[in-house]
Parts: sequence; structure tokens; C-alpha cells
Amino acid sequence: MTTTTATTPTTDPTPRLASFTATGRSAGSLSTAVSARQFGFVVAEPPSLGGTDEGANPIEYVLGALDGCVTVVVETVAAELGIAVDGVATEATGTLDIRGFAGTADVSPHFQTLTLTITLTTAVPEEELGELKAQVLRRCPLFNLVRDAGVPIEETWVVQAA
Repeated sequence: MTTTTATTPTTDPTPRLASFTATGRSAGSLSTAVSARQFGFVVAEPPSLGGTDEGANPIEYVLGALDGCVTVVVETVAAELGIAVDGVATEATGTLDIRGFAGTADVSPHFQTLTLTITLTTAVPEEELGELKAQVLRRCPLFNLVRDAGVPIEETWVVQAA
């Protein structure tokens, strides 16, 4: 089995671009009907912010998308490295300074901090998971999007015996 180390990324010179599209249409009352491929979902604000509470708000979807992205990358990299993973659970929490959205202060409206906890259930000892952890963080598109935006990320790995 060949593995790639986190310090030596692969250098495939041929771009393999993939495009993804989602469309949204206002449903009124701070609610948006979104379609992505054959899937649909509602993005809405809670009543405390004037919304209908028909679905998660945009920030919650970003956090959920990060959870999903990390899980996919963990499963993909674990399979490549021959690491049996019996379960993956994630929790992402982002903190915003809502003055940025409200326009009442000169602060960025994006996350000020983000915490991410990744819980792996595996029989592999944690000291043997360094390569997996490094590759997941290097290869996860949404983790890198948030990090490259300058958001401090506190990431914690919890390893549970299978």
C-alpha cells in the first residue's frame, strides 16, 4: 500500500475540476427554497430574527456542511490508508459577532471562531492515526475554506475503541 504523507502532497499536474450548483428562490419571511441536483431544502431564520423557522439558518447549514465534508474525507482517507473506521461523529460550532451582519460595527460578519470535534470509533490506536488526521485536514474542502478565510479553528480528535 502506498500512502501520501501530509508533508509531501501529491503533485498531479492535470486539473480535474468539478462544478456544483445550487439554486435558491425567496419563499418570503426570510425563507429560501433551495435546490441542489434532485434535492430540495429550506433555509430559514428563526422567529426571533423575523423568520419562519421552516429549516436551519444559513450558518447552521454551513456548519452541517462542514460536518458532512469532514466525515466524507475521513471515510475516504481511512479507506485509502487501510484504516478500519467503525464510526465517525462530528460537531461544529461557529461563533459570529452579529454586529457585522447588522452593520453596527466594523467587524467581519463571518465566523470569529470555529470549534470542530471529530470522534472516530476504530480499533487502531490513536498514536497510529497521525497520517489520517493530517490528510483529512489538508484535503477537506470546507475545512480549508473556513481556515483560509482566516477563521481560527480549534479542532479536537476523540478516538474511541471499536
